[in-house]
Amino acid sequence: MMVRKMVLSQQISYGKEEFLELESASVKVKQIYDKAFKMLHRYLPESVWKFWIGVPPSQIKKNSEDGDIQEGTIFQKWIQGPSGWKCIGCEMHHVENIIPETDETPYKHEYIFHNGRLQSMLLQVIIWSQFEEITMFRPFLGDVPFYTDEEMKIISSYFVPTYVSETPLKQLGKPYKKHAMKFPVYQEFISAPPLVMHSDGEVQEGTWMTGVYVDQTNFLRLGPYLKNIDGRRTFMEAFID
Repeated sequence: MMVRKMVLSQQISYGKEEFLELESASVKVKQIYDKAFKMLHRYLPESVWKFWIGVPPSQIKKNSEDGDIQEGTIFQKWIQGPSGWKCIGCEMHHVENIIPETDETPYKHEYIFHNGRLQSMLLQVIIWSQFEEITMFRPFLGDVPFYTDEEMKIISSYFVPTYVSETPLKQLGKPYKKHAMKFPVYQEFISAPPLVMHSDGEVQEGTWMTGVYVDQTNFLRLGPYLKNIDGRRTFMEAFID
C-alpha cells in the first residue's frame, strides 16, 4: 500500500542518494533522447516530421550538421514508482522565468511557452521499440547495435514501456495510460505517490511528480511539483537532506 506523502510547505525533501541518482540518470536519459532524435532527423521524411510535431525540421532551431537542438531547457517528468525512478516524458521550455522567493512573493516558476509533448511520446515509442528489438535479436546484431550496453541498461532502468497500440500492455497484464494526441500513444501506468500540501492555510491534494531540468549537456536542478487531478501543477522547492 502506498503511503500518502504530506508536506507542510512548498518544499520536498530528497535524500542525497536520490539526488545523485537523478542527477546522473537525467543526463543519460537526455543523451538517449538525443541519439534517437538525431537518427530521425537524418532519415525521417519531412512530410512525416511535419505531421509529428506540426512544423518541418527546417523551422526547428538545430545544428545543421547533426540535428542538435540549440536553445531551451529540457524539463523531464519523473515518478518515484514501486520499482524506482522512471522518466515518463519531457518538454522543451523555450522561455523560462524563475521568480525567487521573497518576503512578499512565494517561490514559483513561470513558463511562458513549452512544447514537445508529442515529439517526446513518439521518441519514447521508438526508443522502447528499439530496446525490445535489440534485446530479442542481440545475438544476431554483431558487436555494435544502435544502443551500447550501458544505454540499454539506462533504458531498462528508467524508461517506461510505450507503444502505439494497447495490445502489448494488455498481453502483459500491465495497467496503462492512453495519451490522446494526433494518434493514441499507450504507456505503462506508473503510480505516482499521493501528496497533500498545506501552505498558507490551504490544502491541495494530488500526486507527487519530480521535474528534472537539463540543458544540452548538464543537469541543472530539480523541480518537484504537485499535479492536481485536472493536470495543473504547483511547483515546490527541492531540499536535499
